Formats: sequence, structure tokens, C-alpha cells
Amino acid sequence: MSNPAARPVRARRIATALVCAGAVLAGLFAAVGPAIADPPNPSDQALQQAANNKDALAALVGQLTAQVASAQAQVVALNGQAELAEQKYAYALQQYQQAQEKATAARAAVGDAQHEVAAAQTRYVMYAQSVYMHGGVAGTAGNLLTASDPNALLEQSALQRYESAHQLSAIGQLQRATVTKSNADAAARKAEQDAAKAKDAAQQAQQQAEAAAQQAQQQAQQLQTSLASKQTVLNQAKDRLATLTNQRAAYDKWKAHQEWLAEQARLKAERERKAREAAAARARLRAQQQAQQQAPNHGGGGTSPSSGSHAPIPTGGSWTAAKGRAAVARAMNWLGEDYAWAGGNSRGPTYGVCAGDGAWNDCHVVGFDCSGLALYAWAPYTSLAHYTVTQYNQGSYHPSVNNLMPGDLVFWSYNGSLGGVHHVAIYIGNNQVIQAPQSGDIVRVTNLWDVSSGYFGATRPLT
Repeated sequence: MSNPAARPVRARRIATALVCAGAVLAGLFAAVGPAIADPPNPSDQALQQAANNKDALAALVGQLTAQVASAQAQVVALNGQAELAEQKYAYALQQYQQAQEKATAARAAVGDAQHEVAAAQTRYVMYAQSVYMHGGVAGTAGNLLTASDPNALLEQSALQRYESAHQLSAIGQLQRATVTKSNADAAARKAEQDAAKAKDAAQQAQQQAEAAAQQAQQQAQQLQTSLASKQTVLNQAKDRLATLTNQRAAYDKWKAHQEWLAEQARLKAERERKAREAAAARARLRAQQQAQQQAPNHGGGGTSPSSGSHAPIPTGGSWTAAKGRAAVARAMNWLGEDYAWAGGNSRGPTYGVCAGDGAWNDCHVVGFDCSGLALYAWAPYTSLAHYTVTQYNQGSYHPSVNNLMPGDLVFWSYNGSLGGVHHVAIYIGNNQVIQAPQSGDIVRVTNLWDVSSGYFGATRPLT
């Protein structure tokens, strides 16, 4: 007999879970509110086109940036050349001014030379007049005109002194002054001409350098303007791409939320289905127990598809029919519990283990696997290993299918040998078993022959 007080506990747990889940879902749907239009979802083509446009503009902006940098560098160089030309012009202007000063000085020297020539001429004329008017030494010129032998007169020392002291000096001074005047005048003209040419050439170079620098500056400004324009377009393209990307991200988030809501609805329906199945299984179990209580007691608790005599139960051990029914009732308390690979122990369900493709999520699921449910059911009376092969040997009596009693453990083998035993269930009577089938399923009551192929045999624990 099962424990009547234990069954409502499990039922209340399931009902509470369903109520909580329903409340959560109701709150979620209420938060979502009335149906609204789907958010915009940019196509992959639009996203790719926006990205390509942004990349192309970025490349163009990069090229223009390089051109602007090159132009600015050229402007710096040309400005430097213009400054150098300005310095050269200033130097040429300075030289021109110095040449003018030298020319002015040279012209002053010419004036002095002219005065010297005039003074020399004047001295010579005055001397000649004095000789002519006074005679004697002073009148040597007259004597030369009246002497019968001019040669004798020329040999006189007075004439020699005059010629050496006056005449030749005056003539030499006149000649030197004339040459000095001519040279000074020519030097002044040449210096002034050279300086003027140098000044004009420097001024022309400076003007050309300034013009080149101004032209380069204009080109740099044009490039800078073009760069600013393209940068604006690039920023717009970036904004467009960011907008589309954000729209796609928002759409993906919205879609994920819709999928989550759908999954919650599916889970709710699945929980409701499991609850209905668990309630139906409990109802069937109660009906079976009532039928067993009302039926005549022939010493066996189970039937088989075929009739046959019941083998005697071996003596020894501590097994009783009450302990078998208690093991069944203990397992039935967990109808509807999730399957968890390698889950369950003597205290109840545990987290499973993630293993392979079939149980990839079981480490996040709390529940039982087949042998975990079996060891939990018999835990008050014996300690079973969490392994189907060893559980088969936990009793010395292995009843046939027509001698099964509630609480007997039934096994399946994939190759017909003990080493191939891979599944165990708990017999509850009338060819029904309670089992934890597989990942993604729940603890449920099924027909003995619907469990799996390869039925191997049964064990009665405590015998």
C-alpha cells in the first residue's frame, strides 16, 4: 500500500510550481502589453552596403588626409623658401644701398678731383703769367723768346729748379687729378649698376617665392575644404551604419524575447501535460490498489500476459510485500520529476551530469535517472549502488514476469547478458512500472512491455 499522506505532498509541489510559473508568465505577457508592429530589421544587403559605403568613404578620407598633409608640408617648405628669398632681397637691398653710398662717396671724390685739377690749372697759369711779367728767374719764358742761344738759357739752374719744382709738379697733379676723376666716376657708375641688378633679381625671386607659397596655400585650403566635406559624408555614413546595426541588434533582442516567451509558453504547456500525466498515473495506481485490495489474495501481487503457476517465494532475507509497496509509494511521490542523467541519491533528486549529445544539458537539471530512482525507492531498507548491473544482484531471488510483485526491480539488456544491462524500472503491478526513461523526459508510469526491447529479468531486493 502506498502512503496516502505522501501523494498530496508531491501534488501540492507540482500545483505550486504551476501557479508560480503561471504568475510569472502572466506578468511577462502583461509587461509586453498589446501586440505591436515588429521593429525594423535591416536586411543583410543593406547592412553590407552601408558598411561598404562607410569603408569606401573612409578610404577616400584617408587619401585626402594624406594629400592635405602633403600639401601642408609643401606650404611649409614654400613659406620657408619665400622667407629665404625675402632675406636675400633684404641683403641685396642692403648691398644696393651700400653701393649707392659708395657711389655718392665716389662722386664726392670726383668733385674733389675736379677741384684739384682746376687748382692745378690755376697755379700753372699764374706761374706762367708771373714769369712772363717779371723776367729773371721768373722771366725765363721771356728769355727763351729773346735769347740768341736758347739752349744756354735752358741749362740754367733756375729753369731746372722751376721745371722740377713747379712745372712738372703742376702737370703731374693735373694728370693725376684727371685720372682719379675718371676712375672714380666709372667705379661709382658700375657699383650702382651692379647693386641695382642684384636688387631687382632678389626682388623678383622674392615675389615668385611668395606667389608659389600663396598658390600652395590655396591648394591646401581647397584640399582641406574637400576633406571637411568628405568627412561630413563619412560621418553620415557611419551614423547610417550605426543606425542599421542598432536596429538589427534591437530586432535580434526583440526576436530572442519573442522566442523566450514562446519557450515559456511551451514549458508551461509541458508542465501542465506532465502534471496531467502524473495525476492520471496516481489515479490509475489508486484504482489498481483498490482493485488489489478488493480482489482475493492468491499470494501474488502481479499478473503477466500469460497465465501460469506462481513460484514459491524463497525463505530468508528481510523482504516483505509491505516493504515492496512502500518502495513503490516512495518512487510514486516523484511522478513528473525531470530525468537527469546520473541524477538522484538516497535523499532524493539531484543535479545530473552533462554528457554527450543526449544529455548535454543535464548538469543543469534536477531529477533522477533510472538507477537513481531505484536506489531512492529502496533507500529506507537497503543501500543500492547507482549502477544497473550491480542492482540486479541486490536480491537472491529473480522472479519471472508472472511472479512479479510491487517493488521488484526489472531490467533490460542490450545484448542479453548481465554486463549489457542498461535500464531498470520499479514494478507496481498489473504489468505497470514506474521509471525515469531518458533525458528530456519525466518520471512516469508505463506498461512493462513499452519500456524497451531486450527484457533481461527481475530482482527482488532484500531476498
